[in-house]
Amino acid sequence: MRLSVTYPRKYRYYVVLIICWLTSVGAWAQTTTLSGSVRDVRTNELLPGVNITVRGTNRGTVTNQDGQFSLPVKKGDVLVVSLISMSTQEVVIENQTTLDVKLTESAKSLDEVVVVGYGQQSRKTLTGAVSTIDQTVFKSVPRTNVGTALQGTAPGLRVQQTTGQPGATPTIVFRGGTDFNGSGSPLVVLDGVIVPSLFGINMEDVESIDLLKDAASAAIYGARASNGVILVTTKKGKKGRTSVTYSFKRANNYIRRNPLEYMSASDYILWNRRGIASRYAAAQADNNTAEMNNARNQLTGAWGWGVNSGWTAPDGKYSTQLVSNSNRNLLTDPQYSLLIDKNPFNANQTDSLLYRSTSQRQLEDLILQQGVLNEHYLNVSGGNDQGNFALGVGSIRDAGTLIGSSLSRMNMNFNGGLNVGKNLVVSLNMSGYSAKTTPSFISADASGGLQGGVVQRFAGIAPTVRLTNDQTGAILPGVDAVWLGNPAYFKDKFFNQTLEQRYAGGLNLEYTILPGLKALASASGFYRYTTAESFTKAYVNGTGGALVNTRNASFTNQRASQYTYNAFLQYNKDFGKHTVSALAGGEFFESRVYDYGATANLAATDFIPWLSASTAAVGVPTSSFSSWQRLASVIGRVNYTFANTYLLNVNLRYDGTSKLITNQYGFFPGVSLGWNMHYADFFANSFLRRYVSTLKPRISFGENGSINPLNSAGQPLIGDYATIPQYGSVGTYSGQPGFAASGITNTNLKWERANTLNFGVDVGLLNNRVTVIADYFVRNVYDKITSLTIPGWTGFSSYVTNLGQLQNRGIELEVRANVLKPTSADGVSWTVSANLFHVKNFAKKLPNNGLDLNRQGAVQIFDPAQNKLVWVGGLQEGKRVGLDEIYAPIYDGIYTSQAQLDERANLLNTYLPYTNKRIKLLGDARWRDTDKNDTLDYRDNVFVGRTTPTIQGGFSSNLSWKGFNLYGQFDYSLGFVIVNQSYLRGMSQVQGSQNGPVDITKTWSPENPTGTLPRYYWANYGRNYFTDAGGNTTAPANFWQKGDYLAMREVTLSYDMPAKLLERVARNRVKSLRVFLTGSNLVYITGYNGTFPEVGGNDVGRFPLPRTATLGATISL
Repeated sequence: MRLSVTYPRKYRYYVVLIICWLTSVGAWAQTTTLSGSVRDVRTNELLPGVNITVRGTNRGTVTNQDGQFSLPVKKGDVLVVSLISMSTQEVVIENQTTLDVKLTESAKSLDEVVVVGYGQQSRKTLTGAVSTIDQTVFKSVPRTNVGTALQGTAPGLRVQQTTGQPGATPTIVFRGGTDFNGSGSPLVVLDGVIVPSLFGINMEDVESIDLLKDAASAAIYGARASNGVILVTTKKGKKGRTSVTYSFKRANNYIRRNPLEYMSASDYILWNRRGIASRYAAAQADNNTAEMNNARNQLTGAWGWGVNSGWTAPDGKYSTQLVSNSNRNLLTDPQYSLLIDKNPFNANQTDSLLYRSTSQRQLEDLILQQGVLNEHYLNVSGGNDQGNFALGVGSIRDAGTLIGSSLSRMNMNFNGGLNVGKNLVVSLNMSGYSAKTTPSFISADASGGLQGGVVQRFAGIAPTVRLTNDQTGAILPGVDAVWLGNPAYFKDKFFNQTLEQRYAGGLNLEYTILPGLKALASASGFYRYTTAESFTKAYVNGTGGALVNTRNASFTNQRASQYTYNAFLQYNKDFGKHTVSALAGGEFFESRVYDYGATANLAATDFIPWLSASTAAVGVPTSSFSSWQRLASVIGRVNYTFANTYLLNVNLRYDGTSKLITNQYGFFPGVSLGWNMHYADFFANSFLRRYVSTLKPRISFGENGSINPLNSAGQPLIGDYATIPQYGSVGTYSGQPGFAASGITNTNLKWERANTLNFGVDVGLLNNRVTVIADYFVRNVYDKITSLTIPGWTGFSSYVTNLGQLQNRGIELEVRANVLKPTSADGVSWTVSANLFHVKNFAKKLPNNGLDLNRQGAVQIFDPAQNKLVWVGGLQEGKRVGLDEIYAPIYDGIYTSQAQLDERANLLNTYLPYTNKRIKLLGDARWRDTDKNDTLDYRDNVFVGRTTPTIQGGFSSNLSWKGFNLYGQFDYSLGFVIVNQSYLRGMSQVQGSQNGPVDITKTWSPENPTGTLPRYYWANYGRNYFTDAGGNTTAPANFWQKGDYLAMREVTLSYDMPAKLLERVARNRVKSLRVFLTGSNLVYITGYNGTFPEVGGNDVGRFPLPRTATLGATISL
C-alpha cells in the first residue's frame, strides 16, 4: 500500500524556502570567504607578500601591496601565516569572516625559509646541515667586514679576529678545515655570484646569510665546495608603496691597552745591571774569561740601561749616564732622576746614574689613538604586481686605533625584478664598492715587513729613550729605524695605501613554460681592480744613525675578472601526497687574472712619491703575469616529499677544469634523507605529542672537491697553469738573459676530494617554543694535494702531487627558546639561543716515507706512563693531527740553597751556552729530568696543550618590551693554550735593550733571595725562559697559559618608536624610527694576561681589536 501526502499549494513555497535556507547554512559550514590583513606587531605596518595557506591543503594566497587578503575557508581550518624574517603564526578558524593577524620578528624557527644553492627551501623539508645567521646581529654594530657577524652565531664555524686593522677579513673555517693545519677558506657566493671573500660587502645591504656545512648540501657547488659555502643574499624590494630608509652610525674605537705592566725606568736600569752581573757570574763559573770581559763591556754598551758615553749628549739615543762634573747640572733638571746602585762587578763601588723617564703609557700613546667610525646608508625600495626594486648606497670611514691604519669605502647595491607579460620575469642584481685601506707605517704584527711586531716591541722600548733633544726640544728619530723609531718623527716618512674597486652583477631570466615548469637562465660577472702603492721618504735610521735616502717606491696592479653563464629547467609539482621539485642544467665559468708590478728607488726628492721620479730599478724592475681558468659543469637536483613526512634530496654536479690534464673531470654527488616523524599517525596519537611538536631525524652523504689548496704560508699550491710547464727568469749570463722551468709538472694530478657523512636531528618542544638542532659528522678529505720534498739533484725542491688523507669528526648543537612570548603588541618578549661545536682532526693516510706511521714533524719525548720514548705531535698515520700540540720543558721551582745545587750537580743541561753544561747557580730553574738520565734535552719535554680550541660556540639574549629592546651576543672558546711572547721576551731580555714586565722584580737575585721566579740573565744567558738566546724556541711549559675566554661581542639597547606616537609626531610621514646604543668587543673574561686571547698559540703582540661604542638611528619614510 502506498501512502501519499499532499500539501496545499501555498505551503509548497514555504517548504522550498526552508530547504534553500538549510542548504545555505550547510554550504557556509563547508566554505566561506575570509577577509583580513596582516601587520607587523612592532610597527603596526601592513605587510605585503605574506604567505597564507590552509594547513594540509594546497589552498592559499598572498597578501597584496596593502597587506590585505581573502581566502575560502571552513570552520576548523588552520591558517598558516608566514613571511621570511617573521615568526610563523597558526590561526584556527571558527565562525569569523574577518581576521587581523599580527606577526612578530623572528630570529629563527624550524619553519623558516633558507637559501640553498641555486634556490630556496623551507627548513621543515630541509635534510642537510644548513645554518642561518640570526638577523639581529646585522642591525646595530658598524661592521667594516661582514665576516665579523659570523662569530659565535653558528655551530661548526670557527671565526677568528686576529687584528684590529679596519676592514680586515677574519679567519673563517668550517668544521675543522680540510688541510692538516686546520685551515680551509669557504666558498663565498653573493646573490649567486662567486666572490673572493666577504671583504667589501656592506652589512646594511644584507638580507640573510646561510651556511652550507655538509657535503650533501654543498654538492650543488661541486668542485669548489669542500670547505663549505657561505651564501649572502642582499635586500630586495617588497610589494607596497616606495620605502626610503636612512641609517647613521657613529662609533668611537677605544684603545685596548696591554694589561702587561712594565718596569719603571729605575727598575729597568737596576735589574738589567743585575742581569749582566748574573751573566758574569755564570761565565766565571764556566771559567770563560772572554765572556766575563764581554759582560763587563756591556755596562758601557749601547743599551738603554748602559752608561754609553754617547748618552751624555743632549741628543743621544738613550739618557742613562754616570754622574760626572760635566753633567752634574742635570741633578736639578726636572727631566732627570737619580739612581744609586752598587757596581755589578765591584761590590765596593757605588755608581750614581742619571736618566730621563718615559712611562709605558706615554710610549703606548705614541702609537695608539682613539679612532672614530662614521657610517651612512640610504635604501630606496618598493614594488607592485609588475615588479620590485631596491637600491642601497652607503659609505663608511674608520680610523683604526693604531696610528696610520684606516679604511674608507663607498658601496652600491641594486636588486630589481620585472614581470614581462604573464610568463617572463626578468631580474637584475648589481653591486660594487670602492675602498682605500692604509696600514700603519709601523708594523702591527710580528711576521716581518708590514707585519713587524710594533705592538709587542714598542710598548717595551727602553723607558730611558730620548724622543726629544734635552735642550731644544727637537723631535729625534728614536731607537732603531722604523719599527722602534719615534712615531712623531716617522709618521710622515712613509706612504702606503691599497685601492680596490669591485663590481659584480647578474642578469636573470625566469620563463614559465607550463604550470610547474620553468626555464631559468642567468649571466653574471665579477671585476676587481686593485692597486697598491708605497713610497719611502729620506729618513735618519735612528737617533745618531745614518741618513737613508734610497727612497724606495713600488707599484702593483691586479685586474681580476670572471664570468658565469648557466641555464636550467625547474619543475615543481604536487601529485596528491607527493611533491616533486627538480632542477637540471649546466654552467660555464671563466676567470682571468692580470698582475703587473714595478719597484725602483733613488728619487731625487721626497716630494714626488711616484715611480717616475726614481732613477734606478730594484732587481727585476717590472714584472707581469696573466692567467686564466675555466670550469664547465652539469648540475642537477631533485627534492621529493611524501605527505610532508618523508623527505629526499639529491644534488649532483659534474665538473671539468682547465687546471688539470688527464683527470679534468670530477663527479660530486650528495644525497640526504629526512623524516618528519611528528606528521606520522603513530606520533600524533602518542603522549609525546603533548611536548614534542617537531621531530625530524636526517642523514646525508655527499662529496665535494677542491683544486685550490693552500700551503703552510697560505699561498696556493697550484696556480691556473698547475699541470703545464711554467718558466721564469733566472737572471743573465755573459750579458744574455735566461729563463728556465720553475717547477716540475704533474700531469696526473687529480681533484682533492672531501666526503661527509652527517647525522642530524631537528627537535621542537612545546609548540616549537624550544628548538634543538644537533649534528654529528665525519668528513674524509682524500687525494690531498701536497707539496712533497724531493732530492736537490733534480734541480727542484718540491713536487706537487696527491698524497694523504685527513678526517674530521665533530658534533654541533644549537638550542633556541622563546622564554616569554608577547600577548600584545607592547608585551614582553624574550628569546635566547646557544650553540657549541667540537671537532677533532685525524691523519688517516700519509705519503710513504719509510718511517713508522709515515710520521712527519713528530718529536720524541719520554713517557713515564709507558717508561719509554714515544713519538708525539706532527702528523702520524691513524692518529689525531698534532700540528697544534705543544711540548716544552718544565721546571719545578728554582734552586734556593747550595744543598739543592749539590743534589742535582750531575744534571747536564744541553741548552746552556756554557762549556760546562752542568753549571747551575742559585735562582736557576730546576728543570724536570723526565727520563731521569741526568741530561736535560728535548726528550724531557711534556705535553702542554693545543693551540686550537677544542670547544667553541656562542649564545645570545633578546629582550623586548614596549618598543625597547636589549640584545646581547657572546662567544667563547675553550680548551686551548697561549703564550704571551711580549711577557716572555721581556723576562728573558733576548733583545738586549727592551724593557720587561714588573715580574722581573720577583726573580731571584743575590739582592732579592726571596724571589720566586727564575734568575734574570741579560740576553737570556742562563736559558731560564727560552732554550736559546733569541727567544725563537718554545717557551717553558710553566709560562703557557689557558686561553679560554668568553667575549662580550655585542650589547645593544634600542628603542622603536610606536606607530601611534609616530602618527602624532610625524603625521604619517615616517613609517618607523629606531635609535640605538651599542657596545661591541667590550670585554674578554679570561685568565690570560695578554691584550686579547683570540690570537691562539704565540701571542706576538698583534694589533688588538678596539672596544667600540656606537650611537645610531634608522628612519623609514
